[in-house]
Amino acid sequence: MKTSFDSVSPRARMLLALTLVLGLAALAPLGGASAASVARGLLGAAALGGLGWWLVRRGRAEHRFSLTERMRVVSRTGLSQRCGLALVEVDGSRYLVAFGDSFAEVRRVHTPVRCEKETGS
Repeated sequence: MKTSFDSVSPRARMLLALTLVLGLAALAPLGGASAASVARGLLGAAALGGLGWWLVRRGRAEHRFSLTERMRVVSRTGLSQRCGLALVEVDGSRYLVAFGDSFAEVRRVHTPVRCEKETGS
């Protein structure tokens, strides 16, 4: 049987547990609890609070550097039902990959060099 508590995220559950522990620790002196019990409750609440803060902060952590794709398929086409040709870019270099059921061949694509026309005077 599904309850409405099943759809709550683990982070929200942790914050709810922290709130309940802090509430119990605050109400403990009213029930005639000893100072040692109150200290244990506060220590437990601080530990749960630190864990909850760490979980919330870890979920929002941003990457300090961006991860770039090391390999991507620029284009791909089929030559027949069992063969294909792909242009793949790996770390800035381009490769032509011919592949099939039982083979694959990789060739580096050399970028063409542009030469400017010389104008004679």
